Amino acid sequence: MDKNLISQIAVFYTLILILLSLLPVPDLGLPRFKLLELDKLIHFIMYLMLALIWGLKIENFSTRKIKISTYLILFGLGLEILQHVLPFGRYFDLCDFAANCLGVLFGIFILYYLKKKLL
Repeated sequence: MDKNLISQIAVFYTLILILLSLLPVPDLGLPRFKLLELDKLIHFIMYLMLALIWGLKIENFSTRKIKISTYLILFGLGLEILQHVLPFGRYFDLCDFAANCLGVLFGIFILYYLKKKLL
């Protein structure tokens, strides 16, 4: 796949993730804190995709997988902190952050084993 296209997709996806994470969400009258709910699955999938896309973009993935994981986890933490700080009606949720981390780690795990099998 074309590296330039992957780079563009990675940047576009990251910007969309930032927007979706920081824009206000209408109150649907649902409880705000539950460990296992659809919201956590969405966080997991979004960060799984983020890890896969950035993992495909980065050269020498096998030697940089820890660095990629660290950056993406810190990115998720940064967005959660911004949700708490910015006045958009969002809040910091430790379970969202945990789902983000699990998504990143699972995405890196998948990509590591796929690349290992293909090479």
